[in-house]
Amino acid sequence: MSKKKRSSDAGDQLADQPACGDSNTEQPQAPDVSAKAADEPQDLQAERDDLLARLQRVSADYINYQKRIQREREDHLSFAHTDLIKALLPMLDDMERALEAARENHGENDAFFKGMQLVHDNTLEVLSRFGCTVIQAVGEPFDPDKHSAVMQQPTTEHPPQTIIQEVQKGYLLNGRTLRPSSVIVAVAPDDAKQTTNGEN
Repeated sequence: MSKKKRSSDAGDQLADQPACGDSNTEQPQAPDVSAKAADEPQDLQAERDDLLARLQRVSADYINYQKRIQREREDHLSFAHTDLIKALLPMLDDMERALEAARENHGENDAFFKGMQLVHDNTLEVLSRFGCTVIQAVGEPFDPDKHSAVMQQPTTEHPPQTIIQEVQKGYLLNGRTLRPSSVIVAVAPDDAKQTTNGEN
């Protein structure tokens, strides 16, 4: 075949192919990433907000944990000697009864009485260093958190619900009732009658 013939055939083949600018040519479709790109910042922001909220909750929980541990540590230090002090209270009661007997039999100027009083006062001072103090009772309004009424005494000499006698001393430990005072409380005579009639 001649060179002229081959050139003619090649030209025909090129003529059959569509031109690059032909509008009828099907171009490959590019993926639509615009919507995805628009949603991505919102997703990241939502994820960031969620992580921030979780971090704030964890931080708050940790702060509350630290406060609780601190309170528990302070309570432990404040009341670590509770059992020991409770065990000493009956000894104080015995010492006070002995003081009362010494006062009646020997008088407050007796050397024996003064020695016992000194030991008693020093014991209370040592206990006060650990936060143990005596509950005030006589003349005070009755407080069920600090006092335990063993009897009600009808009287017009004292306002109702006033403590007129202390049977046994009570003690506080760092503001908390260690043992309530056993007391006799004043009541109005009419109230006493109503109580008696109610019991009958």
